[in-house]
Amino acid sequence: MSAGAEETNRSKEADVLTAHRIRRLVPNARVAVLAVLVVRLLLRLGAHVDLVMKAAGIPKSASGLGGFVNGAHALVTPALVMAAAIAPLTLVVGGVVLMFGGRRGMQIVGTSLGVLLLLGSVTALID
Repeated sequence: MSAGAEETNRSKEADVLTAHRIRRLVPNARVAVLAVLVVRLLLRLGAHVDLVMKAAGIPKSASGLGGFVNGAHALVTPALVMAAAIAPLTLVVGGVVLMFGGRRGMQIVGTSLGVLLLLGSVTALID
């Protein structure tokens, strides 16, 4: 095989790889463009932060770090309650998966306990 033929083969391989990468990026680009359009639409329709502040119980006078702490506390507490309610079910599911030889059983148990510990530590840090 001559040097020119090898160069042509490499060039074709590079073109094929580049085309393959572009085809893989197109769906991701579509999702990104769609997300940007949705955010713009929500901002134009007036989905303001006031709604979240009211739902979280943050006073209008709160500003700076105080507003952040109040908002975090108001949002983390319900999440902690929800995680604590679901944790026993996920522990049982993880145990059943382990009993039947599944590889992901320990991962399910660990994730359940990890979420509880993470939310508990965030609540402790906020208070």
